[in-house]
Amino acid sequence: MQNWRKTRSYRKIKNPDGSFTYLIKAEDMYVLVSKEVYTVYAQSERQLEYMALDLKRDRVLQGADGKAVLDQTGQPSMLPEREISLDKLMGEEWDYPSSTPSPETTVLDRLETTALHQSLSSLAVEERTLIEALFFEGLTERAYSERSGIPQKTVNDRKNRILKKLYQLLKK
Repeated sequence: MQNWRKTRSYRKIKNPDGSFTYLIKAEDMYVLVSKEVYTVYAQSERQLEYMALDLKRDRVLQGADGKAVLDQTGQPSMLPEREISLDKLMGEEWDYPSSTPSPETTVLDRLETTALHQSLSSLAVEERTLIEALFFEGLTERAYSERSGIPQKTVNDRKNRILKKLYQLLKK
């Protein structure tokens, strides 16, 4: 495990007075840098090393005793890699959602929204007020009950009845 120290491209050297000198290797020679630059560089180097060695390879699953855990066939159980390469993803033919919706989706969403607004406008004022409070203002049935003075059970029953009514209106 100590071999990485021999090959790394940065060094921290303790001076006789107790202070430190920070060096980074650039073009086959070490350059003196500040502690801040050294710290950032060392962290980024360690992150790259971690990603190269630990994330991109399968590893043997170890038990609490440090020994390899064996599967049913007697082979060591493997932990899958935690990073998946682009080549591997492309080979598996995954379906990735587009960041922009298709024109068809946009049109359908608009039609559904328009139909919903038309259905809401056909409701009685009390019904529309209840639906707007619960679904657009984000009130709970309890909060709406306290605000309107209607028992919570009644609010729940009315909500369910109105939703069924909206469903029937949207179905047409």
